Amino acid sequence: METNAKHIIAATATHPGSILKKELKARGIKQKDFAATLGMPAPNLSELIKGKRNITETIAMKLEEALGTPFQNWMNLQNRYHYVMKCREQLDTAESQAQAEEESLRSRLNMPVLYKFYDISFDRASDRLSALKERLPLDLNALQSLEVNTAGYFKRSDRLKVNEINMRTWLLLAWGEAHKTVVTQEYTPEKGLEAATRIAELANRNALTSSALKEALNQSGIVYLHIPKLDAAPIDAYSMMTGSRPAIVVTYRHNDLDKLAFDVLHEIGHIQLHIAGGKSFISVENDYSSRSKEEKEADLFANDTLIPPQKWRDIMSARAGSLSPYAVVHAIAKEAGKNGISASIAVARYKHETSCYNISAYRSPKIPD
Repeated sequence: METNAKHIIAATATHPGSILKKELKARGIKQKDFAATLGMPAPNLSELIKGKRNITETIAMKLEEALGTPFQNWMNLQNRYHYVMKCREQLDTAESQAQAEEESLRSRLNMPVLYKFYDISFDRASDRLSALKERLPLDLNALQSLEVNTAGYFKRSDRLKVNEINMRTWLLLAWGEAHKTVVTQEYTPEKGLEAATRIAELANRNALTSSALKEALNQSGIVYLHIPKLDAAPIDAYSMMTGSRPAIVVTYRHNDLDKLAFDVLHEIGHIQLHIAGGKSFISVENDYSSRSKEEKEADLFANDTLIPPQKWRDIMSARAGSLSPYAVVHAIAKEAGKNGISASIAVARYKHETSCYNISAYRSPKIPD
């Protein structure tokens, strides 16, 4: 009945009384005279024509006799009217329930963002929610469990404004889309290391692109997705398990290719070292204060993969004897090139480790497709 009702609800529910009114007008019959013909009080006929009284079998028989219109036609019209009104009542109840559910969800999630992401634009809340649930699970208990098992969800830089509804919304989108994405390769830790090595190699050759990232990760059995950033949700990357396969979701929040390479390697570090028992990791800000042991280990994995420790020691030795930050940066960049390391990656690491961010030379390229 629900499916049929949705089709019917768009049409006007026509009471047979309005059809009788048109019939009498077309034949030039006055209502008062017709009431007498039927042996019915005029007020009763008036109520029937206004839709306030229904056509019974007795009345339908009289209408057939008086107008020549078949009894069954009138009964079908009355039954159809009852059916449409019942469907309308059910849909109104469903709509009220959907509106209440939608309002409850709005206290936890950014519903306009979810509807826009999935291109949902129905007028009725019941239709919007039905379409959304076909694309994304909306179990708030599952969402709460997801938050609890996401390390770093509440870690943030004190200088950043955070909208927790948007944070939660992005997390749900990332989780939902990652679980729908299929990669054919099976993941193993050995394949994870191969992907990390390949990404570092591409980054240091300035040959990394988002499509190359996806290919390297997918070939290793790791799902890779980009979910656009949301306002006041300073998320860089997210890693989780989707069944037997890991997934990495990024935002391109900074449009910085070197940072993207580091973020992805950081998440591969979590996958290699930490993800187990349903735990997942979200990278909110790469310089927030109370960093965990797990975050530091993932950072070390990313740093050592991008620039192997011995090469980093060689690069840093080139700065000896110089006091000028600019001279140091140029020396680091030159030595990085000798070691097969991207100048912008080496300089970015030096800036991060020394908090010397005001040097504009050797900026990272933007993220290509």
